[in-house]
Amino acid sequence: MYCRFPLTLGLMLVGAIISAKPNDGLSSDLDLMLKQGRGSAAGRQAWERIAKAGPEMLPALLKAMGSTDVVAVNWLRTAFDQIVDRELRSNPKGIDAGALLRFVEDAKHQGRARRLALELVDRLRPGTSVKLYAGWLNDPEFRHEAVDLSLENAKKLMDKKAALAAYLEVFEAARDMMQARKAAIGLQKLGRTPSVAVHMGFLTDWYLAGPFDAMGMKGFQTAYPPEKGVDLKAEYQGQSGKKLHWIPYHAREPAYTSGDRHQALVNLRERDALGDADDAVAFAYTEFRVDKAQDAEFRGSADDNFTIWVNGKRAFGYEEYRNGVRHDRHRFKVRLKAGKNTVLVKICQTPAPNTEPNWEFFLRVVDDSEKGVVMRRLEVRK
Repeated sequence: MYCRFPLTLGLMLVGAIISAKPNDGLSSDLDLMLKQGRGSAAGRQAWERIAKAGPEMLPALLKAMGSTDVVAVNWLRTAFDQIVDRELRSNPKGIDAGALLRFVEDAKHQGRARRLALELVDRLRPGTSVKLYAGWLNDPEFRHEAVDLSLENAKKLMDKKAALAAYLEVFEAARDMMQARKAAIGLQKLGRTPSVAVHMGFLTDWYLAGPFDAMGMKGFQTAYPPEKGVDLKAEYQGQSGKKLHWIPYHAREPAYTSGDRHQALVNLRERDALGDADDAVAFAYTEFRVDKAQDAEFRGSADDNFTIWVNGKRAFGYEEYRNGVRHDRHRFKVRLKAGKNTVLVKICQTPAPNTEPNWEFFLRVVDDSEKGVVMRRLEVRK
């Protein structure tokens, strides 16, 4: 999706604009916009000249859409659209579909620009995208479409060996939870039962402690004993003088056919968890091992509030009550250590009367391809 901004805002491109320039005049116009910044008369005039350019300008505009400047990208899109609309009306063959396709096929280019280019190629050469998707199971921008197509093709295979290989490949490629479940359904029919949670990097085995007293919704700011160091044999003072200990908990996965929005939800209100509580604080602890030090991204959500320590250091904190749990709402990056890594999570609960009593969270760890990090997980003992 691209937002439209008034032309009076101007345009500033950031970074290197193009490597192959359509002509010296338009190249100068792009350079002028870079130097003049937004809102200048010269910048507006340069934009107008670019928007009136021929289709040879399209690859340069697409490359420039790799900018992190959202306003600049929107300006580029308006110029791109004007050129395309004009050429499609007057001379569609004047647009170099081959050059656009080469841009699309280079995964180093910015995703939304590649998608825009492919949409145009499809208008010029209908059916191009479907042909390309088949080989793009690991493409960062078009993976979802490729997985959908591969799932449909796998369903048509009559040979069990071929079907198994196809479903294993598509399950490995899937990064969308519902797509992974669809692939798992196919594998289940062939005698395999993969864990979608493991594939997606969800942490499923925890030790829980709580409820602690939040003292009138002060739990987020208040430091509790587990924050100073986790001792799974420790005894704590809980609400109403109750003695608290760490208890094991395993997040159950829904059936492959489920429409459940969550894959490994830790529901603190469950009987085998902590049960109902009001104006409370809970902690969850887990650990896992990786073979080598690596960068990873943690993704998760909680109701209410969310604080996370990784290897004893506070890595994330967000205070918001009655916010609900939405898939991958919060994200933050962490450098994992080779060997054992520890995770401590803190979740709050609002005081009574509690019209939204949800008390829950989920957390997963993914690599740069958005697949779950390969790890040896903590096994909780009942």
